[in-house]
Amino acid sequence: MRELNGVDCATKLNASLASGLKSVGVQYVARYLGNSWKSMDKTEADAISEVGLKIVSIWETNPTYAAYFTKDKGILDAKEASTYANAIGQTEGSAIYFAVDYDAQPSDMPVILNYFSGVRDGVDKRFKVGVYGSYAVLKTLYRHHAADYYWQTTSWSRGHVADFNHILQYQHDTTLAGIQVDYNEFSNLAGSWSRTVPAAGSHQPALTTYTVQSGDTLSGIAKKFNTTVDELAKLNNIENPNLIYVGQILRLSIQKSPGPAFYIIKTGDTLSQVALVFETTVAQLQTWNGIHDPNVIRAGQKIRVK
Repeated sequence: MRELNGVDCATKLNASLASGLKSVGVQYVARYLGNSWKSMDKTEADAISEVGLKIVSIWETNPTYAAYFTKDKGILDAKEASTYANAIGQTEGSAIYFAVDYDAQPSDMPVILNYFSGVRDGVDKRFKVGVYGSYAVLKTLYRHHAADYYWQTTSWSRGHVADFNHILQYQHDTTLAGIQVDYNEFSNLAGSWSRTVPAAGSHQPALTTYTVQSGDTLSGIAKKFNTTVDELAKLNNIENPNLIYVGQILRLSIQKSPGPAFYIIKTGDTLSQVALVFETTVAQLQTWNGIHDPNVIRAGQKIRVK
């Protein structure tokens, strides 16, 4: 049985509609970038974030036939999508999903790969590349490491489900909380983002963290730090407690603190990864910590994250 924890929709959302979705168990909302009747603007992105939902960004114009997919078009789409993502405040390290929205045939795969090569070249390096499409499309791109995140639709997938997908769109054109949506199951954060800004004068909690090591399990980490799997999953938005990865930064607890919060850099960490976990930006981390080159951080370095 699929777990409904995310939706995608063409409806423009306000705080009331977003709250309605959250009230029925939705945690993620996928919405379109761009300047059309179905795309979100900064006001909408703020409203979604403020009610506590994560956003998934989609770029789609008319990717419904093989001739659409050229390298030049991939570059152009990626540049346009990045411009809109930056305009609404999409956070660094999150993904933009580029759609392959038709029953692509084996003979179409070379041009689709060429398109995603262009996407890689054109996308703002602040963002990751996601792909939306059928099982066959995802399988092809996954083999060639052509994307960072994979969103499968059951349409045209002929009953196959990729074991590496981050999102599965499994039911279409359904009404939920008064909105026409597609149902999705998220297996992890999947490149989603939010931009929650604390109210003036409020203090953010200091976070205790742990970086996942080879051989770790969530139950083992929970036992080690005298907590529970459920609590860790809740703190870290983990949908499947069996899916954690080496290098993943886990929040262990939230402790009230009147001042800033700090994090100790571990081997393999990147500043963009830390920014994503603590819902801030690389630029803000650089400002707080006097970091001139965001690519130069060292294990053991203590940095302010809140």
